[in-house]
Amino acid sequence: MQQFFTPNLSSNDNSYIFDEQESKHIARVLRKVSGEEIRLTNGKGDLFWGVLEVLSPKKCAVTISKKEQVSPPKTSIHMAVAPTKNMDRFEWFLEKATELGAHRITPILCSRSERKQLKLERCNKIIAAALKQSLRAYAPILDPLTTLKDLHTIASISFMAHCEKSIKKPLKEAVFNQSNCCILIGPEGDFTEEEIAWAVDKNIHHVDLGDARLRTETAALIALHTALLVNP
Repeated sequence: MQQFFTPNLSSNDNSYIFDEQESKHIARVLRKVSGEEIRLTNGKGDLFWGVLEVLSPKKCAVTISKKEQVSPPKTSIHMAVAPTKNMDRFEWFLEKATELGAHRITPILCSRSERKQLKLERCNKIIAAALKQSLRAYAPILDPLTTLKDLHTIASISFMAHCEKSIKKPLKEAVFNQSNCCILIGPEGDFTEEEIAWAVDKNIHHVDLGDARLRTETAALIALHTALLVNP
């Protein structure tokens, strides 16, 4: 069954009207028919099943027939990642991180960041599309672009992956039994020595992702997948 993302739909609602853009997609692209059942989620753990009552390219309305509250995932992984210069690569990460089940994503601005602006509306559209495709009930929280040193909302246990020589633990060992943690991934030029020193002062643990030098979005996705894999 196809899923629709309706962030304004609450558990108390018994009907929902789609905006014109989504209505046009439902009527003309998907070619849904009146009386057809569809599934919706608000990305906050609520699932809804409803029947299309009004169907036109300008207005589609659904009557809710069934509701379900999905339990929150046991593992909450917060990814703090420097957006890439090539926006397509960062959007790819957002898509895959949503499919995998990231809890929160904070784009971070570092000393060596090549991208210093971010269109959150576009990023949220990528997340919405991935949420619909993956049939997940929880959408990741997406923060605005935040400077590294303003990252005050880190989980109690946090990790920084970087390429400088230092005492590091393999990520899969470090995140084992850490079901609520934050992982920091730097820009293509890596974190600076000053940023790494800042992390030490903040008790952020250094971790190793292996011998290969990975692109930012690859490192971020590997880190997320590893954390989810060892903390099912």
